[in-house]
Amino acid sequence: MLERNFHTHTARCGHAAGSDEQYVENAIRGGVKILGFSDHAPYHREDPGERMNLSELNGYVQSITALKQKYADQIEIHLGLEVECYKDQWDLLAQYRKDFEYLILGQHELCFQGESSYDIRTPAGLNTYTDLIGYACEHGLCDIIAHPDVCMWSYPVIDDTVQAIAERIAALSLHYDIPVELNAGSGVRVGKRMYQDGLRYPYPVRIFFETFAKKHCKVLIGLDVHDPSLFLTDLYINRCLEVIEGLDVNLLYDYDLIAEAKKRKALFY
Repeated sequence: MLERNFHTHTARCGHAAGSDEQYVENAIRGGVKILGFSDHAPYHREDPGERMNLSELNGYVQSITALKQKYADQIEIHLGLEVECYKDQWDLLAQYRKDFEYLILGQHELCFQGESSYDIRTPAGLNTYTDLIGYACEHGLCDIIAHPDVCMWSYPVIDDTVQAIAERIAALSLHYDIPVELNAGSGVRVGKRMYQDGLRYPYPVRIFFETFAKKHCKVLIGLDVHDPSLFLTDLYINRCLEVIEGLDVNLLYDYDLIAEAKKRKALFY
Protein backbone atom coordinates (compact mmCIF):
# COMPACT_ATOMS: atom_id res chain seq x y z
CA MET A 1 0.00 0.00 0.00
CA LEU A 2 1.11 3.58 -0.66
CA GLU A 3 2.25 5.72 2.23
CA ARG A 4 0.73 8.82 0.56
CA ASN A 5 -2.63 9.03 -1.17
CA PHE A 6 -4.22 12.33 -2.21
CA HIS A 7 -7.20 10.91 -4.13
CA THR A 8 -9.87 9.93 -1.60
CA HIS A 9 -13.64 10.41 -1.84
CA THR A 10 -16.51 10.36 0.65
CA ALA A 11 -20.09 9.14 0.55
CA ARG A 12 -21.24 12.70 -0.19
CA CYS A 13 -20.46 12.22 -3.87
CA GLY A 14 -23.24 9.64 -4.12
CA HIS A 15 -21.12 6.83 -5.56
CA ALA A 16 -18.89 6.05 -2.57
CA ALA A 17 -19.50 4.03 0.60
CA GLY A 18 -18.50 4.36 4.24
CA SER A 19 -18.07 7.11 6.79
CA ASP A 20 -15.27 9.66 6.72
CA GLU A 21 -13.79 8.11 9.84
CA GLN A 22 -13.78 4.63 8.29
CA TYR A 23 -11.58 5.98 5.48
CA VAL A 24 -9.12 7.33 8.03
CA GLU A 25 -9.12 4.18 10.15
CA ASN A 26 -8.56 1.88 7.17
CA ALA A 27 -5.91 4.16 5.72
CA ILE A 28 -4.02 3.83 9.01
CA ARG A 29 -4.46 0.03 8.96
CA GLY A 30 -3.21 -0.04 5.38
CA GLY A 31 -0.02 1.83 6.24
CA VAL A 32 -0.91 5.22 4.78
CA LYS A 33 1.04 8.02 6.46
CA ILE A 34 -0.34 11.01 4.55
CA LEU A 35 -4.01 11.02 3.50
CA GLY A 36 -5.62 13.64 1.31
CA PHE A 37 -9.39 13.87 0.94
CA SER A 38 -10.41 15.15 -2.49
CA ASP A 39 -14.12 14.55 -2.92
CA HIS A 40 -15.92 15.73 -6.05
CA ALA A 41 -16.41 19.49 -5.84
CA PRO A 42 -19.96 20.86 -5.99
CA TYR A 43 -21.09 23.44 -8.54
CA HIS A 44 -24.14 25.57 -9.22
CA ARG A 45 -26.30 22.52 -9.85
CA GLU A 46 -27.17 19.29 -8.12
CA ASP A 47 -25.78 16.06 -9.57
CA PRO A 48 -27.22 13.13 -7.60
CA GLY A 49 -24.81 10.24 -7.67
CA GLU A 50 -21.97 12.31 -9.17
CA ARG A 51 -20.80 14.87 -6.58
CA MET A 52 -21.67 16.48 -3.29
CA ASN A 53 -24.12 19.38 -3.22
CA LEU A 54 -23.11 22.88 -2.19
CA SER A 55 -25.19 22.41 0.97
CA GLU A 56 -22.86 19.56 1.99
CA LEU A 57 -19.60 21.44 1.55
CA ASN A 58 -19.40 22.92 5.05
CA GLY A 59 -20.07 19.51 6.58
CA TYR A 60 -17.27 18.03 4.49
CA VAL A 61 -14.83 20.68 5.69
CA GLN A 62 -15.89 20.35 9.32
CA SER A 63 -15.72 16.55 9.29
CA ILE A 64 -12.28 16.25 7.71
CA THR A 65 -10.92 19.06 9.89
CA ALA A 66 -12.15 17.27 13.01
CA LEU A 67 -10.61 13.98 11.86
CA LYS A 68 -7.33 15.74 11.13
CA GLN A 69 -7.21 16.82 14.76
CA LYS A 70 -8.49 13.56 16.23
CA TYR A 71 -5.95 11.37 14.43
CA ALA A 72 -3.05 13.82 14.36
CA ASP A 73 -0.74 11.44 16.22
CA GLN A 74 -1.45 8.56 13.80
CA ILE A 75 -1.77 10.04 10.31
CA GLU A 76 -1.34 13.36 8.50
CA ILE A 77 -4.61 14.43 6.86
CA HIS A 78 -5.15 17.13 4.23
CA LEU A 79 -8.30 18.69 2.79
CA GLY A 80 -8.71 19.06 -0.94
CA LEU A 81 -11.23 18.69 -3.76
CA GLU A 82 -11.38 17.04 -7.16
CA VAL A 83 -12.45 19.73 -9.62
CA GLU A 84 -13.16 20.10 -13.31
CA CYS A 85 -12.14 22.99 -15.55
CA TYR A 86 -15.48 24.69 -16.18
CA LYS A 87 -15.02 28.29 -17.22
CA ASP A 88 -18.60 29.23 -16.33
CA GLN A 89 -18.01 27.97 -12.77
CA TRP A 90 -14.82 29.97 -12.29
CA ASP A 91 -16.18 31.94 -9.34
CA LEU A 92 -16.56 28.73 -7.34
CA LEU A 93 -13.27 27.33 -8.58
CA ALA A 94 -11.51 30.51 -7.48
CA GLN A 95 -13.01 30.13 -4.02
CA TYR A 96 -11.98 26.49 -3.84
CA ARG A 97 -8.45 27.40 -4.90
CA LYS A 98 -8.29 29.88 -2.05
CA ASP A 99 -9.96 27.80 0.67
CA PHE A 100 -8.62 24.26 0.16
CA GLU A 101 -5.14 22.90 0.68
CA TYR A 102 -4.94 21.39 -2.80
CA LEU A 103 -7.02 20.66 -5.90
CA ILE A 104 -6.77 17.74 -8.28
CA LEU A 105 -8.13 17.99 -11.81
CA GLY A 106 -10.43 15.15 -12.86
CA GLN A 107 -12.06 16.33 -16.10
CA HIS A 108 -15.30 14.35 -16.20
CA GLU A 109 -17.21 16.42 -18.76
CA LEU A 110 -16.25 18.46 -21.81
CA CYS A 111 -18.28 21.41 -20.61
CA PHE A 112 -20.52 22.17 -17.68
CA GLN A 113 -23.53 19.84 -18.01
CA GLY A 114 -22.09 18.60 -21.31
CA GLU A 115 -20.70 15.44 -22.88
CA SER A 116 -19.09 13.03 -20.44
CA SER A 117 -15.38 12.34 -20.82
CA TYR A 118 -16.35 8.67 -20.47
CA ASP A 119 -18.33 8.92 -23.74
CA ILE A 120 -15.67 10.43 -26.01
CA ARG A 121 -15.49 8.58 -29.33
CA THR A 122 -14.10 11.22 -31.73
CA PRO A 123 -10.76 13.00 -32.22
CA ALA A 124 -12.56 16.31 -31.69
CA GLY A 125 -13.68 15.14 -28.26
CA LEU A 126 -10.15 14.11 -27.31
CA ASN A 127 -8.82 17.51 -28.34
CA THR A 128 -11.51 19.39 -26.42
CA TYR A 129 -10.72 17.30 -23.35
CA THR A 130 -7.03 18.15 -23.66
CA ASP A 131 -7.77 21.84 -24.23
CA LEU A 132 -9.52 21.94 -20.86
CA ILE A 133 -6.55 20.33 -19.13
CA GLY A 134 -4.36 22.95 -20.79
CA TYR A 135 -6.55 25.83 -19.60
CA ALA A 136 -6.56 24.48 -16.04
CA CYS A 137 -2.77 24.14 -15.98
CA GLU A 138 -2.20 27.55 -17.55
CA HIS A 139 -4.39 29.24 -14.94
CA GLY A 140 -2.92 27.45 -11.93
CA LEU A 141 -6.10 25.58 -11.07
CA CYS A 142 -4.72 22.16 -10.18
CA ASP A 143 -1.91 20.36 -8.37
CA ILE A 144 -2.37 16.91 -9.96
CA ILE A 145 -3.78 15.94 -13.35
CA ALA A 146 -5.92 13.03 -12.17
CA HIS A 147 -6.59 10.08 -14.51
CA PRO A 148 -5.30 11.98 -17.57
CA ASP A 149 -6.40 9.07 -19.78
CA VAL A 150 -10.01 8.81 -18.53
CA CYS A 151 -10.95 10.08 -22.00
CA MET A 152 -10.09 6.61 -23.32
CA TRP A 153 -13.01 4.88 -21.57
CA SER A 154 -15.09 4.72 -24.77
CA TYR A 155 -12.53 5.74 -27.40
CA PRO A 156 -12.38 2.74 -29.72
CA VAL A 157 -8.79 2.63 -30.92
CA ILE A 158 -5.32 3.95 -30.05
CA ASP A 159 -4.65 6.16 -33.07
CA ASP A 160 -2.56 9.19 -34.03
CA THR A 161 -4.89 11.53 -32.12
CA VAL A 162 -4.39 9.53 -28.93
CA GLN A 163 -0.61 9.75 -29.36
CA ALA A 164 -0.89 13.47 -30.01
CA ILE A 165 -2.94 14.25 -26.90
CA ALA A 166 -0.66 12.08 -24.77
CA GLU A 167 2.23 14.24 -25.96
CA ARG A 168 0.24 17.43 -25.29
CA ILE A 169 -0.58 16.35 -21.74
CA ALA A 170 3.05 15.39 -21.16
CA ALA A 171 4.15 18.82 -22.38
CA LEU A 172 1.67 20.51 -20.03
CA SER A 173 2.86 18.42 -17.10
CA LEU A 174 6.47 19.39 -17.78
CA HIS A 175 5.88 23.06 -18.55
CA TYR A 176 3.75 23.72 -15.46
CA ASP A 177 5.50 21.12 -13.27
CA ILE A 178 2.23 19.34 -12.44
CA PRO A 179 2.32 15.57 -11.84
CA VAL A 180 0.07 13.24 -13.80
CA GLU A 181 -1.70 10.42 -12.02
CA LEU A 182 -1.50 6.69 -12.53
CA ASN A 183 -5.05 6.01 -11.40
CA ALA A 184 -6.00 2.86 -9.50
CA GLY A 185 -9.72 3.61 -9.63
CA SER A 186 -12.62 2.37 -11.69
CA GLY A 187 -10.57 1.96 -14.87
CA VAL A 188 -8.74 -1.04 -13.42
CA ARG A 189 -11.53 -2.11 -11.07
CA VAL A 190 -13.90 -2.86 -13.98
CA GLY A 191 -11.29 -5.08 -15.61
CA LYS A 192 -10.03 -5.23 -19.18
CA ARG A 193 -12.36 -4.65 -22.10
CA MET A 194 -12.15 -5.46 -25.79
CA TYR A 195 -11.57 -2.43 -28.04
CA GLN A 196 -11.09 -2.32 -31.82
CA ASP A 197 -7.34 -2.84 -31.46
CA GLY A 198 -7.35 -5.30 -28.60
CA LEU A 199 -7.87 -5.90 -24.90
CA ARG A 200 -6.99 -3.18 -22.38
CA TYR A 201 -8.21 -1.40 -19.29
CA PRO A 202 -10.39 1.66 -20.01
CA TYR A 203 -7.60 3.48 -18.15
CA PRO A 204 -4.75 3.71 -17.37
CA VAL A 205 -3.63 3.28 -20.97
CA ARG A 206 -0.03 2.33 -21.66
CA ILE A 207 0.62 4.72 -24.56
CA PHE A 208 0.12 7.68 -22.22
CA PHE A 209 2.69 6.36 -19.78
CA GLU A 210 5.11 5.47 -22.55
CA THR A 211 4.96 9.16 -23.45
CA PHE A 212 5.20 10.33 -19.83
CA ALA A 213 8.20 8.05 -19.32
CA LYS A 214 10.00 9.35 -22.42
CA LYS A 215 9.40 12.96 -21.32
CA HIS A 216 10.27 12.15 -17.68
CA CYS A 217 7.02 13.61 -16.34
CA LYS A 218 6.32 13.36 -12.63
CA VAL A 219 3.83 10.55 -11.96
CA LEU A 220 1.88 9.87 -8.77
CA ILE A 221 -0.19 6.78 -8.05
CA GLY A 222 -3.68 7.77 -6.92
CA LEU A 223 -5.93 5.18 -5.30
CA ASP A 224 -9.13 7.08 -6.19
CA VAL A 225 -10.71 5.47 -3.16
CA HIS A 226 -14.52 5.24 -3.02
CA ASP A 227 -14.69 2.54 -0.35
CA PRO A 228 -12.60 2.29 2.85
CA SER A 229 -11.84 -1.38 2.16
CA LEU A 230 -9.70 -0.34 -0.83
CA PHE A 231 -7.00 0.84 1.56
CA LEU A 232 -6.50 -2.81 2.54
CA THR A 233 -5.68 -4.30 -0.87
CA ASP A 234 -2.84 -3.90 -3.36
CA LEU A 235 -4.81 -5.56 -6.18
CA TYR A 236 -5.57 -2.38 -8.12
CA ILE A 237 -2.16 -0.83 -7.61
CA ASN A 238 -0.69 -4.02 -9.03
CA ARG A 239 -2.97 -3.80 -12.06
CA CYS A 240 -1.70 -0.25 -12.67
CA LEU A 241 1.89 -1.39 -12.34
CA GLU A 242 1.14 -4.14 -14.85
CA VAL A 243 0.14 -1.46 -17.38
CA ILE A 244 3.47 0.36 -17.03
CA GLU A 245 5.66 -2.74 -16.68
CA GLY A 246 9.04 -2.25 -18.34
CA LEU A 247 8.69 1.53 -18.64
CA ASP A 248 11.06 3.96 -16.94
CA VAL A 249 8.20 5.91 -15.36
CA ASN A 250 9.20 8.68 -12.94
CA LEU A 251 7.02 7.43 -10.07
CA LEU A 252 7.21 9.66 -7.00
CA TYR A 253 6.43 8.08 -3.64
CA ASP A 254 7.50 10.96 -1.38
CA TYR A 255 6.15 13.97 -3.30
CA ASP A 256 5.32 16.93 -1.04
CA LEU A 257 2.05 17.89 -2.71
CA ILE A 258 1.00 20.36 -0.02
CA ALA A 259 4.20 22.40 -0.27
CA GLU A 260 3.92 22.48 -4.06
CA ALA A 261 0.23 23.43 -3.88
CA LYS A 262 1.07 26.45 -1.71
CA LYS A 263 3.42 27.71 -4.40
CA ARG A 264 0.97 27.03 -7.21
CA LYS A 265 -1.93 28.83 -5.53
CA ALA A 266 -0.12 32.10 -6.14
CA LEU A 267 -0.23 31.43 -9.88
CA PHE A 268 -4.02 31.03 -10.05
CA TYR A 269 -5.97 33.54 -12.13
